[in-house]
Amino acid sequence: MKRQFLLFILLGVAGFLFSSYPLQLKTNNLAIYASEPLSQPLTEMLGKLDDNIDAFQMELGVYLDALAPVYLIESGRSYQTLALGKAKIVEFSDAFYSGKEKRIYVKPLASIQENHRKILLHEYIHWYLEQIFTQTPLWFHEGMATHFSQQMGFEQYLFFLQESFLGKKSDLFRLSYNYPEKKEDWALFYLSSTMAVSYLQEKKNEQWNNFWESVAQQQRKNQQIPFTEYFNRAFQTTFYNFHKEYAGYIKHLRYQYLFWSINALLALLLPVILIIAWRIRKKRLSALPDLPLPEDDETEI
Repeated sequence: MKRQFLLFILLGVAGFLFSSYPLQLKTNNLAIYASEPLSQPLTEMLGKLDDNIDAFQMELGVYLDALAPVYLIESGRSYQTLALGKAKIVEFSDAFYSGKEKRIYVKPLASIQENHRKILLHEYIHWYLEQIFTQTPLWFHEGMATHFSQQMGFEQYLFFLQESFLGKKSDLFRLSYNYPEKKEDWALFYLSSTMAVSYLQEKKNEQWNNFWESVAQQQRKNQQIPFTEYFNRAFQTTFYNFHKEYAGYIKHLRYQYLFWSINALLALLLPVILIIAWRIRKKRLSALPDLPLPEDDETEI
């Protein structure tokens, strides 16, 4: 009874909240709802985001006519209200996609330190995948969103390498539909998921293209696609076997990264080693005693 009452209250709050967020802008791919008219810089940013979405759809070859609804929430308190009842990770996020309402919610942009366009593209990709597939595993969701919004930089690769050598890893098969329970494991889960998608695209490029071609053909019939069936058929494997293969790839990759790191370190240290060797040699030469010069022999004719 208490749970139903709480749900009733939340629905009432949400209904009141949405009524104060009219449609402010439509782009080729987005419907933007906000409590106030959008500023010119924000409108320009959303235009660039639209270009990013067009490029993303073009790369996969799967196009959607529907507009993703994006709600720009005006206060942190309202955002936290919307996050109630969601996964714990949502409470610490800057934006999230709700599968129940099929909407993207964004916390006040002024409080977000990361690149706004990347965050919005990340959430758009979640919405996009939900429009196309049924039962998409969480690692593919987060891997696609992070990979194609370019949120994984050099520092993240170093962190991934460091954690791998410490024996820490994310079991993507076990976490196909749930986030890690511990907050400290979230970053590694995102990185592992991103690396898995990157592995599919780069190391299995032919199967990757075949997968999206078959998805595009089916999607044109306006039908949602069972992800597992199409994934298994295109990559000729199962989720479990793929994760075993991916784990072997990561093990090989970390030793490869270590080899490159050692070579890079040696390349950086080589000039220092040569300078030190030259200074030692110079010091030794200066410590040698001066020897008398040989006298010239005088020859009488």
